[in-house]
Amino acid sequence: MRVIFVVPESSAYIKAGGLGDVAHSLAKAIKSLGHSVTVIMPRYKNIKADLKPSFTHALPFDNSINFSVFEAKKDDINYFFVSCQDFFERDHIYASPKGPYPDNALRFGLFSLISLEIMKKLSLECDIFHIHDWPTALVPLYRDLYYPEFSHVASVLTIHNAMHQGIFEAEYLPRLHIPWDLFRPFGGVEFYGKINFLKAGITFCEVLTTVSPSYAREISNYANGLEGLIREKKYFFGILNGIDTDIWNPESDRMIVANYSIKNFQRGKTKNKQHLKEIFGLKTPIQKPLIGMVSRLTSQKGLDMVEKILDEAIQEGFDFIFLGSGEEFYQEMLMGFLKSYPESVRARIEYNEELAHKIYAGSDIFLMPSIFEPCGISQMIAMRYGTVPVVSRVGGLLDTVIDYISSPEEGTGFSFDVKNRDSFMMALLRARVFYDMECCRFSKDWQEIVKRCMKRDFSWQKSAQEYERIYSIAMTLRKYGSWS
Repeated sequence: MRVIFVVPESSAYIKAGGLGDVAHSLAKAIKSLGHSVTVIMPRYKNIKADLKPSFTHALPFDNSINFSVFEAKKDDINYFFVSCQDFFERDHIYASPKGPYPDNALRFGLFSLISLEIMKKLSLECDIFHIHDWPTALVPLYRDLYYPEFSHVASVLTIHNAMHQGIFEAEYLPRLHIPWDLFRPFGGVEFYGKINFLKAGITFCEVLTTVSPSYAREISNYANGLEGLIREKKYFFGILNGIDTDIWNPESDRMIVANYSIKNFQRGKTKNKQHLKEIFGLKTPIQKPLIGMVSRLTSQKGLDMVEKILDEAIQEGFDFIFLGSGEEFYQEMLMGFLKSYPESVRARIEYNEELAHKIYAGSDIFLMPSIFEPCGISQMIAMRYGTVPVVSRVGGLLDTVIDYISSPEEGTGFSFDVKNRDSFMMALLRARVFYDMECCRFSKDWQEIVKRCMKRDFSWQKSAQEYERIYSIAMTLRKYGSWS
């Protein structure tokens, strides 16, 4: 099969979150199955790679947009980058710390249209468009409107986060080259008097997927107004994300101070913990349990819950290291934590790939108190590095972390009821009990939990094979139409 990923980000060059990780690692996994994979994405200001100029072109519409295309190859995958100064020469991908860019409708709507124009201009052969979230959700609509040469190409839309839908004022319709007759609630793009990009993608794609089985069930019940449309989508699948086990591998990771495996993790993690505490200037005893959190700083990630338990958790003897960037409110919250608890809390307001690796390797516990979590990749990475996750029972966290208290023979972490402060604190204290028993040599339970974490297989192989089957379903549906 010939697959073209149209994505707003890819960790091969730049990322804002988990979508970028998935775009890169899934493309590699599909390629490893013997298929042709091409990626089209914007060329952002902060992409520093050496890119080769390809061509300059304009959209063939009134008030057209001039753009340039650059290309590169990475991991045997061809990348094409859309360069448009008015749209992508900015410090962030989707939003500044103060909020989303006001012209995101044009930035990503026209990027979707330009992607199809690139395929046409370069005569790219394709069987599948794999599009991701609202920023690329208009691709199947534009295919049907303006590109009869791609009428045979099937589209698969993956929802990474149904909360973000790309909802904009109707006045953008002419500038997006979408006919007004599509501004309708049934079979169109209208959503309570506005345009909804994600709704358009769900309506016009052949197959819809999301990033975990539990999240598929959750958004079938509630998806910020799109749950009815999702329930009507016959070909809808929840496929668990994976991680790139070449990048995230404690045995070969060059970003950590000491490599280790399941055979010698105690020594390796101790060295990495000492190094991590030195970097962040934490001078507490090495025996104290260290909690790490690497996250986008948004309300979804549960930082309000962290604020509620932080004082008690520090009194109970935990240290915390936070790494992330995002909304200004939560950036200031982390700085407040640092000022209030200078002996036990450290925080960096940035996304730093090397520091992230060090936190995964050097922490004892990894924290994910998400209010909702479609899949989550951080808990998988943490387990790969033998860092025990404490997570809320939602979405992909429910699918990937087995609670030790509920299943002591299989448990890989500790979970708690979402938005429940007391349940959250109890999960931390339970983890603390087993950690302390290990430190005092009364028990090897903690060691066993770490080993189970490191044995879990979160590679892309199984999930990529599921996508392979879904691509075949989408191609059949495009060729013959849906059937009951």
